[in-house]
Amino acid sequence: MGLSLNIDMSSTAFIEPLPMIDFVAQLLNRDILVRPLSDSDRVKIKKTLRGVKVEVTHRGNMRRKYRISGLTSQATRELSFPVDDRGTVKTVVQYFMETYGFSIQHTTLPCLQVGNQQRPNYLPMEVCKIVEGQRYSKRLNEKQITSLLKVTCQRPQERELDILQDSGSHQVTPPHHDDFADKCLNSSGGATNNNLMS
Repeated sequence: MGLSLNIDMSSTAFIEPLPMIDFVAQLLNRDILVRPLSDSDRVKIKKTLRGVKVEVTHRGNMRRKYRISGLTSQATRELSFPVDDRGTVKTVVQYFMETYGFSIQHTTLPCLQVGNQQRPNYLPMEVCKIVEGQRYSKRLNEKQITSLLKVTCQRPQERELDILQDSGSHQVTPPHHDDFADKCLNSSGGATNNNLMS
């Protein structure tokens, strides 16, 4: 049948770069500021967010990035940590106010944990935004799979039309064949064909 060029595409899901509170509200399909999180909510959030990169928004243009390692079991208002070697302890709420002049509004929500377990770093959800361009590597549910298929599936005729339109806008000059290549093609009966194979 001669030479043919097979053009294919692949698709994947990406995590929407939302503010963290909005992302978690979408994940749980409810307003998380109205009702406290249950243990099963926390497990779902932790499982979904582990390994996801976030950037902090409370430091102006200094958008530092972190990778989430976990979720605190306590609410933000209950969290404290040592700030020096002398054993001085500060609450997360106190620390953010004194260090950044930032007043945490949603103190009943848990904090995201970044860093390692030995020296955890607590980030309130309201100062975090998901970093853009992260591939979603976890298993998709039925609804998500259906949505992805609707967007990516094309009938053969539609795909052929897209390929022809795309190849028409990118004209490529065929490479110069030497005599040896021409002889090989002729002797094997090969020929080029502009028709697409279905």
